[in-house]
Amino acid sequence: MTTVLIIDSDKDSRLALEAQLIASNQFERVLSCPGLQTAEASIDAYEVKVMLVDAEQASQSPLLQHIKANNPELGVVLLQGKTGVIDSATLLELGAHAQTSRLAAPMEIIVSVAKALVGRLKPGKRILEKFLKDGK
Repeated sequence: MTTVLIIDSDKDSRLALEAQLIASNQFERVLSCPGLQTAEASIDAYEVKVMLVDAEQASQSPLLQHIKANNPELGVVLLQGKTGVIDSATLLELGAHAQTSRLAAPMEIIVSVAKALVGRLKPGKRILEKFLKDGK
C-alpha cells in the first residue's frame, strides 16, 4: 500500500483532504503538513510515495525541486484552488506528474495519486530492450 503526504498551508483544506483520503481506505498511511519545509523529514521517515502539494506553494518555492532531486522516485500531484488547469509544460517544470482540485471528489483525487504513482516509474533498460526491438 502507498503512503501519501498532503502539503497545504490552509489547515482546514489540508485536514479535510486528509480525512477524505483516510476514509477512502485506499492508502496505507495519509500524512499532512503545512509546508514544504517540514515535508522532507516525513518523506524519509514514512517512505512517502506520493505528495499532494498546494500548486501555489510549489510554484513559489525552490524546495519542491530540491525534494525531487533527493527523492526522484517520489510522485507529485499539484492541488489547485479556484484557479484553472496547469499546462503540461508547467507540470513538468515543477516536477509534477498530475494535478487535481481541492474540491474534487475523493475518487478523482485517488485517480490523480494513481497517475503520479505510474508517472514516477521509469522502466529499466532490460524492460525497454524487451519492448523496443531495433531489428538487429
